[in-house]
Amino acid sequence: MNAALTSLVAVFATLAGSTLTFVFQRHIARQAERFTRNQQLWHERVAAYSAFAAALTDFRRSQNDRWHLEQAEPNSPQFISAREESYQRRAEATAALCRVRLICGHSVLSQLAQDALDATTEIHVAQDEQDRARRGEKARLVLDEFLSSASPHVH
Repeated sequence: MNAALTSLVAVFATLAGSTLTFVFQRHIARQAERFTRNQQLWHERVAAYSAFAAALTDFRRSQNDRWHLEQAEPNSPQFISAREESYQRRAEATAALCRVRLICGHSVLSQLAQDALDATTEIHVAQDEQDRARRGEKARLVLDEFLSSASPHVH
């Protein structure tokens, strides 16, 4: 009887050890998956936010160029080319904004990104140099606000 009890305890201990090993391995695997997912999301956020900032900066530059060329010669080929470039830069900034919206999952951050795009879009309608400079500075500051708000999501 004593040998049977010893065998039963040994079997139970083996099963308990195997079960605990399985539970711990599963827990470790889930942690590794979460870590990998978080790392991938971090990389995607950095890429999306950086691409948006770069696209918006290029769009702001093109809006300033467009405004200056329109003031100098509104019917010139240079102005028409600058206007076309500003349309292209806006399309690129809008595409980058879409990626930000998909990746950030944060409505306030999405709205700040939209505000930055809107402020940049308004540069070319400035009435004079002072208004253009003010609008350009506003666009830069709104982008800075977006980046400051996005920063905690990538640290």
